[in-house]
Amino acid sequence: MAERPTGTRARILEAAERLFVERGYYATTLQEIADRLGITKPALYYHFGSKSDLLRDLLEPMTDELDHVLTEALEAGRGGGVGAVRTVLMTGWLEVFLRYRGTLVALMRDLAATPTDGFDRLLEVMGRALDSAAGPGAGVAERIVVAQAISAITDPVALLPGVSDEELREHLLAGVWRLLGGGGEQERPARRAAGGRPRRLSAEEIAMVRELFASGERSADTLAESFGVSRATIYRHLKSSW
Repeated sequence: MAERPTGTRARILEAAERLFVERGYYATTLQEIADRLGITKPALYYHFGSKSDLLRDLLEPMTDELDHVLTEALEAGRGGGVGAVRTVLMTGWLEVFLRYRGTLVALMRDLAATPTDGFDRLLEVMGRALDSAAGPGAGVAERIVVAQAISAITDPVALLPGVSDEELREHLLAGVWRLLGGGGEQERPARRAAGGRPRRLSAEEIAMVRELFASGERSADTLAESFGVSRATIYRHLKSSW
């Protein structure tokens, strides 16, 4: 997984991101970025040849992390099916978008400015994620709902700057599961098993429940909602690990 650079290069990227969010990509000049840092414009050119290079280098680590989460989701799907893919993908991607909130805002604010190669790679990763979360044999209706779910964890992060990360975590995933619950024939975490019987968690999902609860990221109530089981089921699996 790519990490953001450190040192002068990192300071330049951080200042550029802030100015892109405050003023917009097109309205921001390289001189303003240099002035914000207290360095000369030639010193900035030593690290970045153009303003487009800055935007590309802001976008690349976010795309790398999204791709990494997708790989983890596919691994989870081998044992837990499409429901496990969706759970890992949606929860993981939300965390990535929150970490790169400024980059996402800058990207959506001036989408036409995004370097073609960087944007093409982002679209390719998102396309693979859609295919994986929709599942094999998914129809148009199911694919549209999955695309809507991906947008539901992307757009609000950028469009609601006054909403805290904690509030977004609380409400966005609940909305995502509601969307996927009505989107076609593919199983998702919030569905019940065929015949109306309570859904049973797979071994992979049980391990995921325990990990999310132990990390403090999710409460028993939100885990029950996300995985489509009762709170009693969640507590039973948590208790067996104590």
